[in-house]
Amino acid sequence: MDSQKKFMKGGYFNVMKKKGISAVVATVLIILITVAAVTIIWASIIPMITDKLESSTVCLDAVSQIQLMSEGYTCKDADGDNISIQVGRLSGSFDLADIQVLVSAGGDTTKFYVSNDTSTLLPTGTSIPMPGANEQKVYVINTSAITGTIESVQIAPIVAVGNTEKTCDALASKILRNC
Repeated sequence: MDSQKKFMKGGYFNVMKKKGISAVVATVLIILITVAAVTIIWASIIPMITDKLESSTVCLDAVSQIQLMSEGYTCKDADGDNISIQVGRLSGSFDLADIQVLVSAGGDTTKFYVSNDTSTLLPTGTSIPMPGANEQKVYVINTSAITGTIESVQIAPIVAVGNTEKTCDALASKILRNC
C-alpha cells in the first residue's frame, strides 16, 4: 500500500507530470511536412508536364506550317510505279526532322520516310533535304512494291523535340491524279 501512495503522489513514477508537445509546435510541424511533400511532388511532376506541353506545341506548329499541295506536282504515274508529292513549308520556326508519307492503295496504307528512306526516293541513294522556311520541294517516291491502285496520299511531319523525334498527326488526305 505504501508503494501505491508513492505512485499516486508521483514518487517513483512521475506519470502525472509528463507533458506533450504544445499545439503551436504541432501546427508548425504539420505545416512543414505539408510544404515538404508539396515541394517534392511539384519537383517531380513539373518536368513531365513541361515535356508534354513542349512536344504538343511543336507538333501543333508543324502541322499548321506544313502543306501537301493538291495542285502542281502532287500526282501519280499512269503505270503506278511512282508518285510525286509537292510539300510546302510556311515561315514558322520548328525543327523538321523528316516527313512521313502515307500512301493509300486498295484499303492498305504504306509508310515512306523522306529523309530516311532514300532507297525508295528518286534519285536513289541521294541526300534528301527537308523544305526550309517559305520553300516548296517535290519528292518522287518509287511505289512499284505497292499492290493495287494508289488512291490518295497524306503526310505527317516528324519534328525534333530535344533529343527525340515525334511523329505528328497526318494532314488531310489528297486524292492523287495522273501526271
